[in-house]
Amino acid sequence: MKMRPLLVAALLLASPAWARIIVDDSAPEPAPEKPGIHVPVPGDSGDQQSGPVEDTLTFLNKDQLHGLLLAIDGQMSLHWQSPEALDPIIFKPGQVVEVKLDSHKAAAQNGKSAQRIGLTNGDELPGNIVALDGTSLVLDTWYAGRLSIPRAMLRRITPLADAGGSIYEGPNGIDGWTIGRSGGNRSWIFRDGALIGSNYGTIGRDFDLPDLSSVAFDVVLRGNPTFSVAIYSDRSDNFGNCYMLQLSNGYTELQRISRNNGSNGLGSTQLQNVMRSDKSHIELRTNSGKKSIWLLVDDKVVKEWTDSADFLNGGDVVFCCQPGTFVKISNIKISKWNGKFEDSSDQPGDASNDSVALANEDKVSGHLESIQDGKIKFSSAYADLNIPIERIEQVDFSSAHADQAKPAASAVRAYFPEGGSVTMQLDQWDSKGCIGSSPNFGNATFSPDAFSRIMFNLPAQQQNQDAEDSGDDSDSPDQGDHD
Repeated sequence: MKMRPLLVAALLLASPAWARIIVDDSAPEPAPEKPGIHVPVPGDSGDQQSGPVEDTLTFLNKDQLHGLLLAIDGQMSLHWQSPEALDPIIFKPGQVVEVKLDSHKAAAQNGKSAQRIGLTNGDELPGNIVALDGTSLVLDTWYAGRLSIPRAMLRRITPLADAGGSIYEGPNGIDGWTIGRSGGNRSWIFRDGALIGSNYGTIGRDFDLPDLSSVAFDVVLRGNPTFSVAIYSDRSDNFGNCYMLQLSNGYTELQRISRNNGSNGLGSTQLQNVMRSDKSHIELRTNSGKKSIWLLVDDKVVKEWTDSADFLNGGDVVFCCQPGTFVKISNIKISKWNGKFEDSSDQPGDASNDSVALANEDKVSGHLESIQDGKIKFSSAYADLNIPIERIEQVDFSSAHADQAKPAASAVRAYFPEGGSVTMQLDQWDSKGCIGSSPNFGNATFSPDAFSRIMFNLPAQQQNQDAEDSGDDSDSPDQGDHD
């Protein structure tokens, strides 16, 4: 077997734990996946480059079924159509963890949300503020019409930067992606809303990345826990001139790759306990004017790099699968970035006052009187202010009189495709709409395309998360979210 080391083999110097990145045209297939229920989509095979988009049902024991969610009835039973069954299958909700709704995509003409409303129970609702007074906030949404939210349930208002600044959300197929020639053009396939890599090779796409950008995605790794992603590359079929990030379950390093000048390591860091769970959310934020790149793992900043040389100006993103690795890339979102990091603190700095952070980085404490006609009326100790809402970077509400919705044991958590989530009692879901209720907004009817996924059995999932947070790593590497 002939292997040709890339210039990025200098990664070996960062830590003895690093695996070497190689080009291996005859790389072995990864070890067989853990046995379990797995119903393939029609025509699913290793050579398939694309297939019909279907939903995915995941159980507490991590088994999965592919098919279509037909309905959720009043008893919370799920009516499921499997491609391997003649008739619909009805599942009781007790063992269901998640339904991923890849077959339900929001229409492109749906209105953009200008704000995200953070609630005291952790929910985040995207929408457009109509009005706020001393008792409630009225939010206009594309997915459920107008919602009235008690003021006591409000925690934060955050503008969605550059509403309409999304460049790409997917994947929805293999079209538009370039698969590298290494691995015989068969290293990557598309299945169930994800790019799947199981042999050495690259897959990339030209997004014409802007100077301020965010590249975010979910990743599942099995086998050899090494994975690479390149940004600002000048080609999509390989790394080219680019910034290449290598991730493992122990370390990460960023390299500047140049065809003419070799590779230059910009620094590495330990990841410790991150990327040990079944799925990790990765985001790379870049400010080319400052020559800086930040890595966020599960929404937490873990490293910043700065390039002392002229910043590269390619526009492509490239993913690379290594020999012996199973890689699943989903929920890719490429967007413009406003160059600022959100305040992720759990509580406002002053519990007795509301506070407003302005676009010029000023911050005012006092009382938010109202929002009407796109203007915020805010009273402070020294003046009453009328501020256009577009000048607001963040509003934090006083917690002095806050209340918090208590979810029922049977509540579900549904996630919006544009970000954010809602916890509610689900009464019904079918092709006509989704009916649910919450102390945060009362009864509401949602569009059937409102959600990208729905989580069930939240108490059991919280127990699993607590076990992960405590360092319980009893699962073997080949367990989890196989496809």
